[in-house]
Amino acid sequence: MNSLPAPNLLDAARRRLYLFLKIASICVLIGLLHIPLAMTSGVLRERQSYQAAATETIASTWGREQCLLGPVLAVPYDYNVKVFRSKTVDARVVQVADVEVASATAYFLPEELTVNGTVAPEVRRRGIYEAVVYHASAQLSGRWRPDFAAAGIEADRVHWEKARVHLGVSDVHGIRAVGALQVGGNEATFEPSDSSSASALPLVAKLRGLTGGDALEFAVTVETQGSSRITVAPTGKATTVTLASAWPDPSFDGAALPVERSVSPAGFQARWQSSHLSRGFPQHWTDRQVNTDELTARIKTASFGVTFARPIDGYGMTHRAQKYGTLFFVLTFTVFFLFEVIAQLRIHWLQYALVGAALCLFFLAFLALSEFWPTGAAYATAAAACTLMISLYTHTFLRAGRRTLVVLGGLVATYAYLYFVLQSQDYALLAGTAALFVALGLVMFFTRRIDWGTVGAADAAHSSAATPEGR
Repeated sequence: MNSLPAPNLLDAARRRLYLFLKIASICVLIGLLHIPLAMTSGVLRERQSYQAAATETIASTWGREQCLLGPVLAVPYDYNVKVFRSKTVDARVVQVADVEVASATAYFLPEELTVNGTVAPEVRRRGIYEAVVYHASAQLSGRWRPDFAAAGIEADRVHWEKARVHLGVSDVHGIRAVGALQVGGNEATFEPSDSSSASALPLVAKLRGLTGGDALEFAVTVETQGSSRITVAPTGKATTVTLASAWPDPSFDGAALPVERSVSPAGFQARWQSSHLSRGFPQHWTDRQVNTDELTARIKTASFGVTFARPIDGYGMTHRAQKYGTLFFVLTFTVFFLFEVIAQLRIHWLQYALVGAALCLFFLAFLALSEFWPTGAAYATAAAACTLMISLYTHTFLRAGRRTLVVLGGLVATYAYLYFVLQSQDYALLAGTAALFVALGLVMFFTRRIDWGTVGAADAAHSSAATPEGR
Protein backbone atom coordinates (compact mmCIF):
# COMPACT_ATOMS: atom_id res chain seq x y z
CA MET A 1 0.00 0.00 0.00
CA ASN A 2 1.47 3.30 -1.11
CA SER A 3 2.01 6.07 1.48
CA LEU A 4 0.73 9.42 0.17
CA PRO A 5 1.18 12.79 1.93
CA ALA A 6 -1.91 13.87 3.79
CA PRO A 7 -3.77 16.64 1.93
CA ASN A 8 -4.14 18.71 5.13
CA LEU A 9 -0.39 18.67 5.73
CA LEU A 10 0.28 19.71 2.14
CA ASP A 11 -2.22 22.54 2.35
CA ALA A 12 -0.75 23.71 5.65
CA ALA A 13 2.72 23.80 4.11
CA ARG A 14 1.40 25.80 1.20
CA ARG A 15 -0.32 28.25 3.56
CA ARG A 16 2.85 28.75 5.60
CA LEU A 17 4.85 29.29 2.41
CA TYR A 18 2.29 31.79 1.11
CA LEU A 19 2.32 33.75 4.37
CA PHE A 20 6.12 33.78 4.47
CA LEU A 21 6.48 34.89 0.84
CA LYS A 22 3.85 37.60 1.24
CA ILE A 23 5.48 39.13 4.29
CA ALA A 24 8.95 38.81 2.74
CA SER A 25 7.82 40.48 -0.49
CA ILE A 26 6.29 43.38 1.46
CA CYS A 27 9.52 43.85 3.43
CA VAL A 28 11.60 43.78 0.24
CA LEU A 29 9.25 46.30 -1.37
CA ILE A 30 9.56 48.64 1.62
CA GLY A 31 13.34 48.45 1.24
CA LEU A 32 13.13 49.19 -2.49
CA LEU A 33 10.85 52.18 -1.87
CA HIS A 34 13.71 53.82 0.01
CA ILE A 35 15.39 54.34 -3.38
CA PRO A 36 12.85 56.94 -4.61
CA LEU A 37 12.74 58.31 -1.07
CA ALA A 38 16.51 58.82 -1.21
CA MET A 39 16.16 60.46 -4.62
CA THR A 40 13.70 62.92 -3.08
CA SER A 41 16.29 63.64 -0.39
CA GLY A 42 18.81 64.36 -3.15
CA VAL A 43 16.42 66.87 -4.72
CA LEU A 44 15.97 68.47 -1.30
CA ARG A 45 19.73 68.85 -0.81
CA GLU A 46 20.03 70.40 -4.27
CA ARG A 47 17.30 72.95 -3.54
CA GLN A 48 18.90 73.74 -0.18
CA SER A 49 22.21 74.43 -1.92
CA TYR A 50 20.41 76.84 -4.27
CA GLN A 51 18.87 78.54 -1.25
CA ALA A 52 22.26 78.81 0.49
CA ALA A 53 23.80 80.33 -2.64
CA ALA A 54 21.00 82.89 -2.90
CA THR A 55 21.30 83.75 0.80
CA GLU A 56 25.07 84.16 0.47
CA THR A 57 24.60 86.47 -2.52
CA ILE A 58 22.24 88.67 -0.51
CA ALA A 59 24.57 88.65 2.51
CA SER A 60 27.64 89.50 0.43
CA THR A 61 25.97 92.63 -0.94
CA TRP A 62 24.03 93.70 2.15
CA GLY A 63 26.26 92.51 4.97
CA ARG A 64 26.98 89.24 6.78
CA GLU A 65 26.61 88.38 10.44
CA GLN A 66 27.84 91.26 12.58
CA CYS A 67 29.80 91.10 15.82
CA LEU A 68 30.56 94.33 17.69
CA LEU A 69 33.83 94.28 19.61
CA GLY A 70 35.25 97.09 21.69
CA PRO A 71 36.01 99.87 21.97
CA VAL A 72 39.61 99.11 22.89
CA LEU A 73 41.96 101.82 24.17
CA ALA A 74 45.49 101.56 22.73
CA VAL A 75 48.31 103.66 24.19
CA PRO A 76 51.95 103.47 22.95
CA TYR A 77 54.77 103.45 25.47
CA ASP A 78 58.55 103.12 25.60
CA TYR A 79 60.60 100.48 27.30
CA ASN A 80 64.27 99.63 27.61
CA VAL A 81 65.77 96.64 25.92
CA LYS A 82 69.28 95.26 26.24
CA VAL A 83 71.15 94.75 23.01
CA PHE A 84 74.42 92.77 23.00
CA ARG A 85 77.04 93.74 20.45
CA SER A 86 80.43 92.31 19.70
CA LYS A 87 83.33 94.67 20.45
CA THR A 88 87.09 94.23 20.21
CA VAL A 89 88.95 95.15 23.41
CA ASP A 90 92.72 94.55 23.72
CA ALA A 91 92.66 92.27 20.65
CA ARG A 92 89.82 90.26 22.14
CA VAL A 93 86.19 90.08 21.00
CA VAL A 94 83.81 90.66 23.89
CA GLN A 95 80.05 91.08 24.16
CA VAL A 96 78.99 94.51 25.32
CA ALA A 97 75.45 95.22 26.52
CA ASP A 98 73.83 98.43 25.37
CA VAL A 99 70.45 99.76 26.44
CA GLU A 100 68.13 100.92 23.69
CA VAL A 101 64.67 102.41 23.76
CA ALA A 102 61.91 100.44 21.98
CA SER A 103 58.21 101.12 21.54
CA ALA A 104 55.17 98.93 22.14
CA THR A 105 51.43 99.38 22.61
CA ALA A 106 49.29 98.65 25.63
CA TYR A 107 45.64 97.73 25.10
CA PHE A 108 42.91 98.29 27.69
CA LEU A 109 39.35 96.99 27.61
CA PRO A 110 36.57 99.04 29.24
CA GLU A 111 36.04 98.83 32.97
CA GLU A 112 32.34 99.20 32.29
CA LEU A 113 30.51 98.73 28.99
CA THR A 114 26.84 99.38 28.25
CA VAL A 115 25.35 98.61 24.84
CA ASN A 116 21.81 99.66 23.95
CA GLY A 117 20.78 98.44 20.53
CA THR A 118 17.73 98.38 18.31
CA VAL A 119 17.50 96.04 15.34
CA ALA A 120 15.11 96.41 12.41
CA PRO A 121 14.98 93.15 10.40
CA GLU A 122 13.43 92.70 6.99
CA VAL A 123 13.12 89.92 4.44
CA ARG A 124 14.94 90.24 1.12
CA ARG A 125 14.30 88.00 -1.89
CA ARG A 126 16.42 86.62 -4.67
CA GLY A 127 14.26 84.63 -7.04
CA ILE A 128 12.06 82.35 -4.93
CA TYR A 129 14.47 82.39 -1.98
CA GLU A 130 14.41 84.67 1.05
CA ALA A 131 16.99 85.90 3.54
CA VAL A 132 16.60 87.89 6.75
CA VAL A 133 18.66 91.09 6.80
CA TYR A 134 18.64 93.92 9.31
CA HIS A 135 19.70 97.44 10.16
CA ALA A 136 21.07 97.87 13.69
CA SER A 137 21.82 100.97 15.72
CA ALA A 138 23.87 100.53 18.90
CA GLN A 139 24.89 103.10 21.51
CA LEU A 140 28.10 102.07 23.28
CA SER A 141 29.08 103.85 26.48
CA GLY A 142 31.32 103.18 29.45
CA ARG A 143 34.73 104.03 30.80
CA TRP A 144 38.31 102.88 30.78
CA ARG A 145 40.51 102.79 33.83
CA PRO A 146 43.98 102.14 32.39
CA ASP A 147 46.32 100.73 35.03
CA PHE A 148 49.82 100.96 33.61
CA ALA A 149 51.42 99.91 36.88
CA ALA A 150 49.54 96.59 36.77
CA ALA A 151 50.82 96.13 33.22
CA GLY A 152 54.43 96.80 34.35
CA ILE A 153 54.66 100.11 32.46
CA GLU A 154 56.20 103.27 33.86
CA ALA A 155 53.71 106.13 33.75
CA ASP A 156 56.28 108.69 32.55
CA ARG A 157 57.02 106.60 29.46
CA VAL A 158 53.44 106.54 28.19
CA HIS A 159 52.67 108.55 25.05
CA TRP A 160 49.15 109.82 25.59
CA GLU A 161 49.49 112.09 22.58
CA LYS A 162 49.55 108.96 20.40
CA ALA A 163 46.61 107.23 22.08
CA ARG A 164 43.92 105.75 19.86
CA VAL A 165 40.73 103.73 20.14
CA HIS A 166 40.01 100.60 18.09
CA LEU A 167 36.54 99.32 17.28
CA GLY A 168 35.75 95.88 15.90
CA VAL A 169 32.98 95.17 13.37
CA SER A 170 33.12 91.71 11.82
CA ASP A 171 31.97 92.78 8.34
CA VAL A 172 33.09 96.31 7.44
CA HIS A 173 31.00 96.09 4.27
CA GLY A 174 27.94 96.44 6.49
CA ILE A 175 29.02 99.60 8.35
CA ARG A 176 26.48 102.35 7.63
CA ALA A 177 27.74 105.06 9.98
CA VAL A 178 29.85 105.52 13.08
CA GLY A 179 29.25 108.64 15.14
CA ALA A 180 31.91 110.81 16.72
CA LEU A 181 33.67 109.18 19.66
CA GLN A 182 33.30 111.18 22.86
CA VAL A 183 36.23 110.65 25.25
CA GLY A 184 36.92 112.84 28.27
CA GLY A 185 35.17 115.85 26.75
CA ASN A 186 37.00 115.48 23.43
CA GLU A 187 35.76 114.19 20.09
CA ALA A 188 37.45 111.85 17.66
CA THR A 189 36.45 110.41 14.31
CA PHE A 190 36.78 106.77 13.37
CA GLU A 191 38.68 105.94 10.20
CA PRO A 192 39.72 102.67 8.53
CA SER A 193 42.73 101.23 10.33
CA ASP A 194 46.00 100.58 8.53
CA SER A 195 47.68 98.80 11.43
CA SER A 196 48.56 95.13 11.65
CA SER A 197 45.38 94.49 13.67
CA ALA A 198 43.10 95.98 11.01
CA SER A 199 41.52 92.62 10.20
CA ALA A 200 40.30 92.16 13.77
CA LEU A 201 39.78 95.83 14.73
CA PRO A 202 39.14 97.59 11.42
CA LEU A 203 38.21 101.05 12.77
CA VAL A 204 40.51 103.42 14.64
CA ALA A 205 40.10 106.89 16.13
CA LYS A 206 43.14 108.98 17.06
CA LEU A 207 42.68 110.81 20.33
CA ARG A 208 43.87 114.35 20.97
CA GLY A 209 44.36 116.26 24.16
CA LEU A 210 44.45 113.31 26.55
CA THR A 211 46.74 113.53 29.53
CA GLY A 212 45.72 110.34 31.23
CA GLY A 213 43.76 110.06 34.41
CA ASP A 214 41.98 107.61 36.61
CA ALA A 215 38.94 107.08 34.39
CA LEU A 216 38.13 107.97 30.80
CA GLU A 217 34.45 107.96 29.92
CA PHE A 218 33.41 107.31 26.34
CA ALA A 219 30.32 107.15 24.15
CA VAL A 220 29.80 106.30 20.48
CA THR A 221 26.94 105.27 18.19
CA VAL A 222 27.44 102.55 15.58
CA GLU A 223 25.00 101.81 12.76
CA THR A 224 25.47 98.57 10.86
CA GLN A 225 23.58 96.33 8.52
CA GLY A 226 23.94 92.58 8.36
CA SER A 227 22.08 89.33 7.92
CA SER A 228 20.72 86.51 10.07
CA ARG A 229 22.59 87.22 13.31
CA ILE A 230 24.02 90.00 15.46
CA THR A 231 26.26 89.54 18.50
CA VAL A 232 28.22 91.66 20.97
CA ALA A 233 31.55 90.74 22.56
CA PRO A 234 31.61 91.33 26.35
CA THR A 235 34.77 93.44 26.42
CA GLY A 236 33.84 95.28 29.61
CA LYS A 237 34.90 94.13 33.03
CA ALA A 238 31.18 94.49 33.65
CA THR A 239 29.11 94.36 30.47
CA THR A 240 25.40 95.09 30.03
CA VAL A 241 23.78 94.61 26.62
CA THR A 242 20.19 95.40 25.72
CA LEU A 243 18.71 94.56 22.31
CA ALA A 244 15.20 95.28 21.08
CA SER A 245 13.53 94.41 17.79
CA ALA A 246 10.16 93.91 16.13
CA TRP A 247 11.14 90.38 15.03
CA PRO A 248 8.75 87.85 16.64
CA ASP A 249 10.95 84.72 16.36
CA PRO A 250 14.33 85.41 18.01
CA SER A 251 16.81 82.67 18.84
CA PHE A 252 19.12 83.79 21.64
CA ASP A 253 22.51 82.15 21.35
CA GLY A 254 26.22 82.56 21.89
CA ALA A 255 28.31 82.20 25.02
CA ALA A 256 25.56 83.53 27.31
CA LEU A 257 21.79 83.73 27.39
CA PRO A 258 19.90 86.88 28.38
CA VAL A 259 19.14 87.37 32.07
CA GLU A 260 15.87 89.04 31.09
CA ARG A 261 13.84 88.65 27.94
CA SER A 262 10.39 89.42 26.66
CA VAL A 263 9.11 87.85 23.42
CA SER A 264 5.73 88.52 21.82
CA PRO A 265 4.21 88.69 18.33
CA ALA A 266 5.14 92.39 18.38
CA GLY A 267 8.85 91.66 18.86
CA PHE A 268 11.35 91.06 21.64
CA GLN A 269 13.54 92.80 24.17
CA ALA A 270 16.46 91.09 25.91
CA ARG A 271 19.16 92.07 28.38
CA TRP A 272 22.50 90.34 28.98
CA GLN A 273 24.96 90.82 31.82
CA SER A 274 28.51 89.54 31.80
CA SER A 275 31.46 89.66 34.18
CA HIS A 276 35.16 89.42 33.37
CA LEU A 277 35.29 86.38 35.65
CA SER A 278 33.36 84.32 33.09
CA ARG A 279 35.59 85.22 30.14
CA GLY A 280 38.72 83.57 28.81
CA PHE A 281 40.79 86.68 28.07
CA PRO A 282 42.57 89.45 30.07
CA GLN A 283 41.40 93.00 30.69
CA HIS A 284 44.65 94.47 29.37
CA TRP A 285 47.67 93.29 27.39
CA THR A 286 50.58 94.55 25.33
CA ASP A 287 51.63 93.57 21.84
CA ARG A 288 54.88 92.36 23.40
CA GLN A 289 52.92 89.62 25.18
CA VAL A 290 50.28 88.42 22.72
CA ASN A 291 49.21 88.80 19.13
CA THR A 292 46.25 91.18 19.03
CA ASP A 293 44.56 89.37 16.12
CA GLU A 294 44.69 86.05 17.96
CA LEU A 295 43.37 87.60 21.17
CA THR A 296 40.47 89.35 19.46
CA ALA A 297 39.54 86.01 17.89
CA ARG A 298 39.33 84.60 21.43
CA ILE A 299 37.24 87.57 22.52
CA LYS A 300 34.75 86.92 19.72
CA THR A 301 34.18 83.37 20.95
CA ALA A 302 32.71 84.88 24.13
CA SER A 303 30.17 86.96 22.20
CA PHE A 304 26.42 86.54 22.56
CA GLY A 305 23.38 87.86 20.78
CA VAL A 306 20.41 86.83 18.70
CA THR A 307 19.70 84.97 15.48
CA PHE A 308 16.66 86.07 13.55
CA ALA A 309 15.12 82.65 13.14
CA ARG A 310 12.41 81.91 10.61
CA PRO A 311 9.51 79.59 11.34
CA ILE A 312 10.26 76.09 10.06
CA ASP A 313 10.40 76.44 6.28
CA GLY A 314 9.31 73.89 3.71
CA TYR A 315 12.81 72.49 3.33
CA GLY A 316 13.17 71.87 7.04
CA MET A 317 9.74 70.28 7.32
CA THR A 318 10.33 68.10 4.25
CA HIS A 319 13.63 66.88 5.68
CA ARG A 320 11.97 65.96 8.96
CA ALA A 321 8.96 64.39 7.22
CA GLN A 322 11.20 62.12 5.14
CA LYS A 323 12.41 60.49 8.34
CA TYR A 324 8.89 59.12 8.77
CA GLY A 325 8.76 57.61 5.27
CA THR A 326 9.33 54.07 6.54
CA LEU A 327 6.52 54.49 9.06
CA PHE A 328 4.16 55.53 6.25
CA PHE A 329 5.04 52.43 4.23
CA VAL A 330 4.66 50.07 7.18
CA LEU A 331 1.31 51.45 8.37
CA THR A 332 -0.25 51.56 4.89
CA PHE A 333 0.96 48.11 3.84
CA THR A 334 -0.13 46.65 7.17
CA VAL A 335 -3.69 47.78 6.44
CA PHE A 336 -3.58 46.13 3.01
CA PHE A 337 -2.11 42.93 4.45
CA LEU A 338 -4.87 42.79 7.05
CA PHE A 339 -7.44 43.13 4.28
CA GLU A 340 -5.81 40.13 2.59
CA VAL A 341 -5.91 38.12 5.80
CA ILE A 342 -9.34 39.10 7.11
CA ALA A 343 -11.30 39.57 3.86
CA GLN A 344 -9.30 36.93 1.95
CA LEU A 345 -8.45 39.38 -0.83
CA ARG A 346 -5.56 38.95 -3.20
CA ILE A 347 -3.53 42.17 -3.61
CA HIS A 348 -0.72 41.94 -6.13
CA TRP A 349 2.75 43.17 -5.21
CA LEU A 350 2.57 45.65 -8.09
CA GLN A 351 -0.47 47.23 -6.45
CA TYR A 352 1.55 47.55 -3.25
CA ALA A 353 4.35 49.15 -5.28
CA LEU A 354 2.07 51.72 -6.93
CA VAL A 355 0.65 52.75 -3.56
CA GLY A 356 4.21 53.04 -2.21
CA ALA A 357 5.18 55.22 -5.18
CA ALA A 358 2.25 57.53 -4.38
CA LEU A 359 3.44 57.76 -0.77
CA CYS A 360 6.92 58.76 -2.02
CA LEU A 361 5.39 61.32 -4.35
CA PHE A 362 3.89 63.13 -1.35
CA PHE A 363 7.33 64.27 -0.17
CA LEU A 364 8.27 65.59 -3.61
CA ALA A 365 4.93 67.39 -3.97
CA PHE A 366 5.30 68.95 -0.52
CA LEU A 367 8.84 70.10 -1.36
CA ALA A 368 7.77 71.66 -4.67
CA LEU A 369 4.69 73.41 -3.30
CA SER A 370 6.48 74.76 -0.20
CA GLU A 371 8.74 76.89 -2.42
CA PHE A 372 5.73 78.99 -3.40
CA TRP A 373 3.06 78.50 -0.75
CA PRO A 374 3.01 78.67 3.07
CA THR A 375 4.14 75.38 4.54
CA GLY A 376 0.72 74.57 6.02
CA ALA A 377 -1.08 75.02 2.70
CA ALA A 378 1.64 73.12 0.82
CA TYR A 379 1.46 70.21 3.26
CA ALA A 380 -2.34 70.04 3.18
CA THR A 381 -2.46 70.15 -0.63
CA ALA A 382 0.20 67.45 -1.08
CA ALA A 383 -1.40 65.22 1.56
CA ALA A 384 -4.89 65.67 0.09
CA ALA A 385 -3.71 64.89 -3.44
CA CYS A 386 -1.88 61.70 -2.40
CA THR A 387 -4.72 60.57 -0.13
CA LEU A 388 -7.29 61.04 -2.89
CA MET A 389 -5.13 59.28 -5.49
CA ILE A 390 -4.43 56.27 -3.25
CA SER A 391 -8.06 55.99 -2.10
CA LEU A 392 -9.46 56.07 -5.64
CA TYR A 393 -6.91 53.51 -6.80
CA THR A 394 -7.42 51.10 -3.91
CA HIS A 395 -11.21 51.27 -4.37
CA THR A 396 -10.75 49.29 -7.60
CA PHE A 397 -9.31 46.22 -5.90
CA LEU A 398 -10.61 46.37 -2.30
CA ARG A 399 -14.12 45.59 -3.65
CA ALA A 400 -15.97 47.44 -0.88
CA GLY A 401 -16.65 51.07 -0.06
CA ARG A 402 -16.09 50.53 3.66
CA ARG A 403 -12.59 49.21 3.05
CA THR A 404 -11.80 52.25 0.92
CA LEU A 405 -13.07 54.48 3.73
CA VAL A 406 -10.73 52.68 6.12
CA VAL A 407 -7.78 53.45 3.83
CA LEU A 408 -8.96 57.05 3.42
CA GLY A 409 -9.39 57.55 7.16
CA GLY A 410 -6.06 55.92 7.94
CA LEU A 411 -4.18 58.15 5.51
CA VAL A 412 -5.91 61.29 6.80
CA ALA A 413 -5.07 60.33 10.38
CA THR A 414 -1.46 59.51 9.47
CA TYR A 415 -0.88 62.79 7.62
CA ALA A 416 -2.55 64.75 10.43
CA TYR A 417 -0.38 62.99 12.99
CA LEU A 418 2.77 63.72 10.99
CA TYR A 419 1.87 67.41 10.72
CA PHE A 420 1.39 67.58 14.48
CA VAL A 421 4.79 65.97 15.00
CA LEU A 422 6.47 68.38 12.57
CA GLN A 423 4.93 71.37 14.33
CA SER A 424 5.69 70.12 17.86
CA GLN A 425 9.32 69.09 17.75
CA ASP A 426 9.59 68.94 21.54
CA TYR A 427 6.85 66.30 21.71
CA ALA A 428 7.86 64.36 18.60
CA LEU A 429 9.23 61.35 20.50
CA LEU A 430 6.21 61.15 22.79
CA ALA A 431 3.77 61.50 19.89
CA GLY A 432 5.65 58.94 17.79
CA THR A 433 5.73 56.40 20.59
CA ALA A 434 2.02 56.88 21.29
CA ALA A 435 1.18 56.44 17.60
CA LEU A 436 3.14 53.20 17.41
CA PHE A 437 1.35 51.88 20.50
CA VAL A 438 -2.02 52.75 18.96
CA ALA A 439 -1.12 51.19 15.60
CA LEU A 440 0.17 47.99 17.19
CA GLY A 441 -2.87 47.81 19.45
CA LEU A 442 -5.24 48.10 16.49
CA VAL A 443 -3.39 45.37 14.60
CA MET A 444 -3.55 43.08 17.65
CA PHE A 445 -7.25 43.83 18.12
CA PHE A 446 -8.30 43.10 14.54
CA THR A 447 -6.18 39.94 14.32
CA ARG A 448 -7.04 38.51 17.73
CA ARG A 449 -9.34 35.81 16.31
CA ILE A 450 -7.37 34.94 13.19
CA ASP A 451 -6.15 31.37 12.89
CA TRP A 452 -2.81 32.06 11.26
CA GLY A 453 -2.57 28.40 10.31
CA THR A 454 -5.39 28.88 7.81
CA VAL A 455 -4.11 32.11 6.29
CA GLY A 456 -3.78 31.67 2.54
CA ALA A 457 -6.25 28.77 2.47
CA ALA A 458 -8.08 30.20 -0.52
CA ASP A 459 -4.82 30.49 -2.43
CA ALA A 460 -3.82 26.96 -1.48
CA ALA A 461 -7.20 25.61 -2.60
CA HIS A 462 -6.95 27.53 -5.83
CA SER A 463 -3.50 26.04 -6.39
CA SER A 464 -4.79 22.51 -5.68
CA ALA A 465 -7.72 22.91 -8.06
CA ALA A 466 -5.40 24.03 -10.80
CA THR A 467 -3.45 20.72 -10.48
CA PRO A 468 -5.81 17.74 -11.26
CA GLU A 469 -5.35 14.68 -9.10
CA GLY A 470 -3.50 11.83 -10.68
CA ARG A 471 -1.73 13.89 -13.27
